[in-house]
Amino acid sequence: MSEEKKIETVTESPQSEIWSPQTETELPNTVTASPEPEKKQDAKIDPESEKRQGIKEGVANSEAMAIEKAKAENKPVEKQTLPSYFVKKSDRHRVEVDILSSRKDGKIMSISRTGLGLDFANDFSYLRHDVMWFEFSVPNYEDMTTYRQRAAVWRREAQQLIIDKLQLRHFLLVWHLKDWSLTDETGAKVELKFDDNGALSDESLAKVYAVMPTLLDVVLTIFEKDILLI
Repeated sequence: MSEEKKIETVTESPQSEIWSPQTETELPNTVTASPEPEKKQDAKIDPESEKRQGIKEGVANSEAMAIEKAKAENKPVEKQTLPSYFVKKSDRHRVEVDILSSRKDGKIMSISRTGLGLDFANDFSYLRHDVMWFEFSVPNYEDMTTYRQRAAVWRREAQQLIIDKLQLRHFLLVWHLKDWSLTDETGAKVELKFDDNGALSDESLAKVYAVMPTLLDVVLTIFEKDILLI
């Protein structure tokens, strides 16, 4: 797949961001045509879309902050580290998720961020528990500006550009997913390969898109929150 193909626009469709066995996907309400076409109704803009465009007055990852608070209560940090304001090419961010699956057939029952304080050994002993990780390089402002430009879609009803979440996530996978711990049916790690420009190879991109969609949804949502994209 050429570099142009890897940055082409993906058709927008509804996408889940969090998942549990009880989650039900709701389709968006049908919009009917107005009997008076000359009158325009004010369109509501998705606040998450605005955040992805870079429109932010403040941002916080409350889930990660709660985990840090719990860690500090158990073991206070003796030496503080200065804030990291700049992104280096060598920076890596690892997303770890707890996965519960059926011991009988391997069907995945639950996916969640690690560190939430769940007692898997006692409360979910009837299920298999695995911790899987995904490692990403961290996009800088130039990267995000390029992705936002290429993922922008003009919405006539809103009279403004909206960031296509699916296309933006496509860029994060192609250009920033660097490693993972996923294994095949024999238990062997599935290795990722890359082109000379740093993008996932066509072969590896096909493997990535063959992963259970909900697993990628959860991982990418955590990554976006951790880098304060949303």
